[in-house]
Amino acid sequence: MQKPFLPYIIVPTVILVIFVLFKNTETYFTQLLNSLTANATVFALASFGVLTSDIFLPVPSSVVMYLNGYVLGGIAGSLVSLISLLASAVLGYYIGKAASFGLKSKSDEKAHTLLSRHGALSILMTRGIPVLSESICVVCGYNKMPFKPYFLFNLLGYFPLCLLYAICGSLGYNKNLFFLSFGCTLLISAAFWISGKHILAEGPKV
Repeated sequence: MQKPFLPYIIVPTVILVIFVLFKNTETYFTQLLNSLTANATVFALASFGVLTSDIFLPVPSSVVMYLNGYVLGGIAGSLVSLISLLASAVLGYYIGKAASFGLKSKSDEKAHTLLSRHGALSILMTRGIPVLSESICVVCGYNKMPFKPYFLFNLLGYFPLCLLYAICGSLGYNKNLFFLSFGCTLLISAAFWISGKHILAEGPKV
C-alpha cells in the first residue's frame, strides 16, 4: 500500500481504538461541564479545553455545543464552540503535517490530487460526523493541503453546526431539541455534499 493513503486507514483506526479505551471520558467531560454551569467564564474556558481536545480524545462535541448555548446563550455559545473546534482542527492539521516528515514520496502526488479535487467537500460534509471529522483534519495535514483553504472550509463547515446547537441549547435543556439539532446536522452535511459537489464540479479546483 502506498504511503500517502496510509492515514486514510490508520488515523480512523487509531481514533476508534482511543474511543474504545477512553469511552468513559465522554461521561466525565459531560459531568465536568454540568458542574461548572454556575460560572459562565469558567464554563467557557473548560468548554474550550474539552472541545479542543476532541482531535485526540472521545469528546461528546454535540452535547458540549448544546451546553454552550444553554449556559452562554446563542451568540456567545456558538462563538466558543466555533473557536474551540477551529483550534482542534488546526491542532489536527499540524499533527498530521508533523507525522508526514520523512515519509513523503513521489507517489504523494496522487494523494495531493485527491485532496485538490475532493478536500473541500470532505471537510465540509464531515464536520458533524464523529471520527471522520478528526480523521480528515489529520489526513489534510499529512498530505500538506494548503492551510488557508483548509482553515476556511473548516470555518464554513463548523459555523452552521455551532450556531444550530447553540440556538437550540439557548432555548432550554430539552432532549427533543437536542435530537432535533443533531438530526439537522446530518441534513447540513447532506446539503454540503449536494451543493459542494455541484460547485466544485463547475468551479476551480481547490
